[in-house]
Amino acid sequence: MSDLAEYARRLHESERRVYPRRLTPLRLGCAVDTLKGVRAVIVDVYGTMVNYWRPGFEERDSREALLVEAFSGVVDRFGMGETLAAMNPAEPPAKTLFGFYHGLLALNRQKSAGEGTAQPEVRVEEVWSVIALMLKRNGYDADVHAPWRGDPADFARCLAYTYNFLSMGRELYPGAANALKRLKDSNMALGILSDAQFYTPVDLTLMLRDQSDGKVVDYGELFDTDLTFLSCEYGFVKPGEVLYRRLFDALYEYRITPEQTVVVGNDLMTDIAPAVALGMRTALFCGDDAMVFGRDGQGDGDCVLPDMVFYEWEELPDRLLFHGETG
Repeated sequence: MSDLAEYARRLHESERRVYPRRLTPLRLGCAVDTLKGVRAVIVDVYGTMVNYWRPGFEERDSREALLVEAFSGVVDRFGMGETLAAMNPAEPPAKTLFGFYHGLLALNRQKSAGEGTAQPEVRVEEVWSVIALMLKRNGYDADVHAPWRGDPADFARCLAYTYNFLSMGRELYPGAANALKRLKDSNMALGILSDAQFYTPVDLTLMLRDQSDGKVVDYGELFDTDLTFLSCEYGFVKPGEVLYRRLFDALYEYRITPEQTVVVGNDLMTDIAPAVALGMRTALFCGDDAMVFGRDGQGDGDCVLPDMVFYEWEELPDRLLFHGETG
């Protein structure tokens, strides 16, 4: 286990961030009840597999306050307060860190836009690397103040993971681990196509391990590496063509056709529409109405309909039939 994975495990076990809420399905029609001849299932992460949510994020003012609170947690845990106060005496350290982080994000996106990159993605560990360097140049010593005792090269990743951990709650939707394992046991190739960061596989491993009672030890036991596409690794977010074209090419290497592939997501614009354009079949997760996007005039995606709608993860393996099964 890597230093970062062990750090994440300790945080997950000692301070697990879950904010329970009642899940209300969004009832939508669909073309079919069952999809047959399936050989590959490609799944989105946030809002589809993972309930990634925290009370208060719906409103801008309260969301900013919660993010400042998360930055305050990073400041306190890593002993940055004195350095940040010296760098900007006019603001509390957490607000200064908030400003650094979001300012660097904006600069990164402006640079990508200037280079003609549509739907650019940012590697958050690179943002935190710059912040760590700024702090070091102003006298901050991570060896003295930080709880991190792993590879120094991973320090920025540790900061990024901690901030994300403190910002949001995260848990798998009920039944997801068992459903994915059943699909895998049915000889289907499983993959991921998602807007995600380096910490996404780390969190997925921990959540799958918990929900499966240890039957799944690592997310790689379920998902094929060659069919997994995270936006941070390619510099683009969905619905840009880059990730979906990469998926199309990878499926060709597996000798799996688009018609034998089902893309599972929660967003008509970024999950369903691009998959349909490439001839893939689709399943929309509607078990959480707060996380179903691209409908009711939210964008052009409301013109696209999925092949199938499902409301609970446990029902999915019975409605996706492997190539050759007749049902």
